[in-house]
Amino acid sequence: MAKKKFKINLKFAMDAPVTLTFALISLILYLLDSLAFKGSLAQKILLSPTCQTGSLPFVVSQPVSFFRLILYAFSAVNWTALLANLLFVLLLGPAMEERYGSLVIGIMMGVSILFSGVLNAAFCPQSLKGCTSLVFMMIFLNSFMSFSKKKIPLSFIMIFALYIAYGILDKSTGNLLGTIVCVAGGLCGSLFAFLTSPKVKAEKKSGLLNKAEKAAYLEELDSQSPRNASKKSKSDDDDNSTVVGTLKF
Repeated sequence: MAKKKFKINLKFAMDAPVTLTFALISLILYLLDSLAFKGSLAQKILLSPTCQTGSLPFVVSQPVSFFRLILYAFSAVNWTALLANLLFVLLLGPAMEERYGSLVIGIMMGVSILFSGVLNAAFCPQSLKGCTSLVFMMIFLNSFMSFSKKKIPLSFIMIFALYIAYGILDKSTGNLLGTIVCVAGGLCGSLFAFLTSPKVKAEKKSGLLNKAEKAAYLEELDSQSPRNASKKSKSDDDDNSTVVGTLKF
């Protein structure tokens, strides 16, 4: 009797290109700065500008100040902070990128980073370093999925509170004003969820759904989008029909 041969056919998939690219660039820059540049790279361009009374004031005539508004997110104070931030980004990012699409999530990330950098340059005497604003953005996005169903997830409250506590109590990065700036940046970036609908990746659905089923699935996802939560509540309030069980009269 012939023995059956079992073959393992596994392929690596770039499931979240924007999230993975950000994580890889952050790791590469940190390694280069630590091993090759001995920390000088971070001091020159991988710190966000500060207010005029701070250690690294924003200067309009210096082009490097504009680069710092973005590049600070790819740095970290130490290995612990880098791994902690990237752990959250890689846990939450792929699911959010699958839901909203790579282009939209990329825009959200850029807005969060830039908004936090501008706020820091306007009000904070200390420079930002790291992608804390992105972590807050993804926490907000993840919670919006429950908010659209008129629920407040306790897990969101605990994660949000613990991460704020970590940002304040960590002696290497502890900074209440900087944490508030990162929360504001994350919230600003996540608000784009109210302007867009979750997307379905065609390559994952093409062999499973026909056109009618795809349209119904997209409509269902769109109804779950945070931007439609207010419309739902309004329509429910205006409905004067009597509900008995699952029948409407």
